[in-house]
Formats: sequence, structure tokens, C-alpha cells
Amino acid sequence: MRILIVDDDELMTHALTEILTGQNYAVEVVTDGQAAWNLIETFDYDLVLLDVMLPKLDGISLCQHIRSHGYPMPILLLTRRDSSHDKAIGLDAGADDYVVKPFQEEELVARIRALLRRGSNALQPVLEWEHLRLDPSSCEVTYQDQSLALTPKEYALLELFLRNSRRVFSCGMILEHLWTYNDMPGEEAVRTHIKGLRHKLRAAGAAGGLVETVYGIGYRLKPSAGVKSRSLSTPAPSDQAAMLVKIAGVWERFQGHVSDQISVIERAIAAVAQGSVDADLLAAAQLEAHSLAGSLGTFGFPEGSRLAALIESALRDHDISSEPVQTWVNSLRQEISQSPSSTLESAESTQPLPLAQVQQLDQAETKILLVDDDPKILALLQTLLQPWGLQVSTIADPRQFWQTLEAVSPDLLVLDVEMPYLNGIELCQVIRNDPHWSELPIVFLTVHKETDIVNQVFSAGADDFVSKPIVGPELVTRLINRLERNKRLHRLAKATESQLNEALVKAQQLQTTIQSLQAKATLKMATDDSELPIAECEQIDRIKDELISLVKLLVEMKVRH
Repeated sequence: MRILIVDDDELMTHALTEILTGQNYAVEVVTDGQAAWNLIETFDYDLVLLDVMLPKLDGISLCQHIRSHGYPMPILLLTRRDSSHDKAIGLDAGADDYVVKPFQEEELVARIRALLRRGSNALQPVLEWEHLRLDPSSCEVTYQDQSLALTPKEYALLELFLRNSRRVFSCGMILEHLWTYNDMPGEEAVRTHIKGLRHKLRAAGAAGGLVETVYGIGYRLKPSAGVKSRSLSTPAPSDQAAMLVKIAGVWERFQGHVSDQISVIERAIAAVAQGSVDADLLAAAQLEAHSLAGSLGTFGFPEGSRLAALIESALRDHDISSEPVQTWVNSLRQEISQSPSSTLESAESTQPLPLAQVQQLDQAETKILLVDDDPKILALLQTLLQPWGLQVSTIADPRQFWQTLEAVSPDLLVLDVEMPYLNGIELCQVIRNDPHWSELPIVFLTVHKETDIVNQVFSAGADDFVSKPIVGPELVTRLINRLERNKRLHRLAKATESQLNEALVKAQQLQTTIQSLQAKATLKMATDDSELPIAECEQIDRIKDELISLVKLLVEMKVRH
């Protein structure tokens, strides 16, 4: 659980940090109300511990600001003001509780636990899942009454899962909940702690999959056998059925176009059989076979994709005169004449869509630009992505790319590898070398699975690679994870920039103070040939030491970020 302390008393913040980190909370500290608001806008906190008397923006005003902007996290006011009137002002401003300084450590921790319970799905003091028990009051974890010795991060990870037992957490979401932005590691750290937690649970007798991986999304507690309740991360069956109907509708729109694509292939094979080799016709047939290989499986024709891939390979190798090729084309024609409904339902119902994660995004402002010369794929992707609140723009003609990119200004770009007029890999390289667009997340969507092609894609600067035929839920989760990761990086950059600016201002203030004291000392020596009092000399030394420490911090922050 992540707690923000807002207090300008250095001794108090050190004490609170020691108390709360000892309870396995991730703690961040700021010393003024404006800096606290900047962090609250940027990161998600489980609780805010707030002093009333603060510089720049006082605690009562900050509390009102938090509530007026709809932030629901619990707020605990911590102040020396102990009158009933002061308490009423704080609670009316939106605080959930009020503790008077000086306070008892045990009482403060108990109040924080109560507020965190109130703000979570777990109302009971002891969190339980099957034979697993976690007691927040004592930080003890047991499985079948056997004690587990967890590290602080393993404990925090387990508590996060238990307080949100029906929710799937991606690595990025876990990082934001359990680490402060100053010491946030990479996603590999999450996987390492998951591995350690699983190992200790297994050693205590728990099933190996108690903390399970949800492919393409993240981690969650494995639902008990026989539990029928539906997770928030899974859409209702009616939602899935509606999506299947929409996908089937896209197929109906393009079924005639698919038939025309196969006709091009048939004409090319017939021409070769008659001894007439038309290079343009063969190239067009190969392009159509490539398109069908990447799209048919998505509409419930996996065998169609396989056959189209075989035909594409034969066309590329100029080996289309053999009997198997004609057989493949006939089978492909027969395949698309069937209804895709049953195979679509089977394929799409195997993996839930990540509703909980999509709701984490600023959906109305999240824009995706799709570049693919296959109109079926573009129509399908719009159908898959728009229901989740994502703004989708498409380009079928790659020659319009730069104009559309500037107009749309997307948050994520999806590229095909093979397109007319423009190669996706070369386009990716150009984007990465453009100062304005170099940080744009790029996901490739292609039928190619060859190792050399995949290596070229990532060498060009791609962030992810999704193979055609598209599995709808997998594609959605991969795109959402990429958007979420990019959002987290922007948050970190914003917070770091704010902290750097504050540190620079403070460094300038210290430098000015030193210069003033040194000028005073020079003047005193010039007028009465005496030195500064020892107290003022010590003050200069302390300020110099503080300035040196601040400069070291600035250098460390720049290196880290």
C-alpha cells in the first residue's frame, strides 16, 4: 500500500516514515501542499497523511482540492490543533479522520489500517483466501497455521492481491502501488518478487498456482475451484456475445472482398497452367494470399489462414504449377463459404478482456493510429478497440501516414510490416529518428513469424510484436499494457522534473544565503578587523554541507532518469 506524507516538519516526517515502512507501507514525503498536489495528480496513493499548516498550499485547502477533483483516497489529518472547531473544519473539508500531535504510534497505525480497510474491498481486519491468512495489525502471514517469513515487498504484494482478490494487476500497476517513484525499479523486479512469493507459498503447502499469471495482462489470486463469481476484469457473457456479433458483421461486409482476393489467386494459377506468366498478376496474387493468411484466422477460419500461408509461400517460390497448390486454393474457397460463428465463439471465449485495466486509462483522451493496407483488419481492429473507449484512427494508404500522424497525434501506433509504397520496418526507423515522435509506442501487427523478421522489427525500435491472425483479447491486453506502461513513464518524468525544479530552487536559495553570510563576514573583517561569531561560521558550514548534499542528489536524479 502506498502512503503520501505531507508535512514540513523534518523530524516528524522521519519518524512517520520509520513507523510506516516498519508496517510494510511504501512511503513518499513532500514538505508543501503544492508539491503534494503535483504528486497526487501524477500517481495513485492508497492514503494521504496530511498536516494542516503547510507552505504554498495549506492542508485544509489541499484536502478540499483533492475532493473537488474526485480523488477518493482516504485522508488523515495530522496536526497540533486540537479544538473541536478545528476538527470540524478538517472533516468538513473532506478528511476521513483527524489525529492530534503528539500521537501514540499504536493509535496512528490502527487508524491508518481502519481507513485502508474502509477504502478497500476487504472489510475484515484479517485478510483471508482459502487457507491463507494475513493479519495487517501484526504483519503476520500464515498458510494452514504455518507462518510464512516474507520480505517487506512480498508481504506488500500479497496484501495488494488479498485486498483486491478479484482483480488482475499488471507489472506496471504493481510497481505504482508498491514502490515510490524515487526508487521504482523495472518490471523484472516484480517478476522476481512474484517468484519468491510463489516459492514460499509452495513451501508452506499451497498450490503452485495460487498466484497465477493471466497471460498478456498480469497476476492475480487464483479463484477457488467451484467459485462462479465473475471478476471485474471479465466482461459479461452478453458483452462477449455482442462483440462476436460485431465481428461477424465485419466478416459479412468483407466476405465479397475475400472472394475477389481468392479470384485473383485463381487467375494467377490458371495463367501459369496455360503457360502465360504475368509478373504483375503473380505479385498481386502473392499480396492477396499474404493478406488472407493474416486475416482469416481472426474471423474464425484458422484453416483458411493456414492454406493462404501455404499458397503465399508457393507464389513467392514460383512453385504454383503443382497439384497441391490448386487443391489448397479449392479448399480455401470452400473454407470461406462456411459460417464463422462457431469457431469465432470458441476462439474469443477462451480469454477474458481486461476491463479493469482499460478503466485505468483516460479513455476519452487515448488515441490509437492503425496503419494497414488490409481494410478487413482495419475494420476489425476498430470493432475490437472502440467499445473500450479508445479513439481509433486508421490509414489504409501508407502514403498518407505523416499527414495523418500530425493531425491525430496518437498515444500509440500499430504498424503492419508489409505494405505497398512503404515498408513498416523502415517507417519505424524513421519515426525513432524523429525528435518529436521518437518516444511514440509502436506495436507491429503482422503475419510474419520468422526470427529474422522479428529481430528486424525490434531492432528498428518496436515496443511489441503481435502475430496475425489476431486473437482479439490478446491484442487488446497487449495494447492496453503498452499504453499503461507509457503512461507510467510519463508520470515518472513529470514527477522527476517537478522534483528537479524544486531542488534547483532550493540550491539557488542556499547559494544566495551563503553569499550573503560571506559578504557579511568580509564587511565585518574590513571594518573592525574581527571574525564572524562561531555560531554564524557554523551556520555557513551547515549550509555548505546541505548544498553539497543537494548537488549530489541532483546529479543522482539526472543519472537515474
